[in-house]
Amino acid sequence: MLRKTFVIVFVAAIAAAFALGAVGKTDPVSGDWHVVFSIAGQTAEGTMKLKLDGDKITGTVETAHTGPGTLSNGKWADGKMSFTADFPKHESIDITGAPKDGKLSGDFKTEGMGGTWLGTKE
Repeated sequence: MLRKTFVIVFVAAIAAAFALGAVGKTDPVSGDWHVVFSIAGQTAEGTMKLKLDGDKITGTVETAHTGPGTLSNGKWADGKMSFTADFPKHESIDITGAPKDGKLSGDFKTEGMGGTWLGTKE
């Protein structure tokens, strides 16, 4: 009887851990991020709200310079991300990056120039 009770408690604990996301958590992308874009000696701060679903990334981005935008063509493969940020009043921005030490960072291209960006979780 004691062994059966132990097995039931053990299985319940594993199920609870999965439900709470403590086991198998492999999503370093989803969430709210504070981002800083750096280009030609200038910086622009903003926010990104990202959602990883399998190998697809969706979300939004906003800075004072660009205004609000949405992500398109979002991809996640081999620990790297890529997407395009589309804005009503600014040229689209092609963004690539990867997670490292709890942050996101990478490169971007817009208006014929390139720069870098860094994201920290809010």
